[in-house]
Amino acid sequence: MEGVNLTSTVVETLREKIIIGELKAGHKLNEIDISMDLGVSRPPLREAFRILEKDNMAVSVPRKGTYVSELSLKDFTEVSQTREMIECYSMDLLKASNVRDLPKAEQALREAAALQSRSDGMDEAALIWKIKVMHEFHISLVEATGNSMLSRIYDSIGYTLARYQYIYFHIEDAARHSLEDHSKVLALVRDGNFDQAKEELRKHIHYTVDLVKNRIIHRAVF
Repeated sequence: MEGVNLTSTVVETLREKIIIGELKAGHKLNEIDISMDLGVSRPPLREAFRILEKDNMAVSVPRKGTYVSELSLKDFTEVSQTREMIECYSMDLLKASNVRDLPKAEQALREAAALQSRSDGMDEAALIWKIKVMHEFHISLVEATGNSMLSRIYDSIGYTLARYQYIYFHIEDAARHSLEDHSKVLALVRDGNFDQAKEELRKHIHYTVDLVKNRIIHRAVF
């Protein structure tokens, strides 16, 4: 694999390591070590670092190097406010167009339910997949509005959200609560109860925010 494909593979690998905390917040991304670990040359690795910076997963410090971006209450608050604004406004747009059929969201919910029913617990790979599935659920709501700019903005915060969702899904009973909330929102949209769906969505976001904020405040994630 060369060029773009190789860079994409490196980026995906590093993203997952950052999301699950294998590469912790504040950790320096050492080019030599990572190059040896992944068996890649330095040029695609540097390009991967630039992409991670764009995704807000890494920060470059002049003359010092590239570091995994920090998890913070301020960062989480800002990304959560952005998420709430986009998702709730999306419900208004769905209402205006009377869009009730959301097949991508339905599929994501089925996959989430299948993961939830697993009897062997959630290993890291399954948890990463659950985060991706939940992102697919939410981005599908935004995409259904037909507003491509809104979708791009929402997609740009996806990886930042994923780091905090990883924290959320480690909280006892959070996964079950999440599945119930998402099912309720989808059912309300299907029935055309867009205003109530928006309020349920807002409640779910606030519930998530409160739980994760508590972990951050008590430094249970660092």
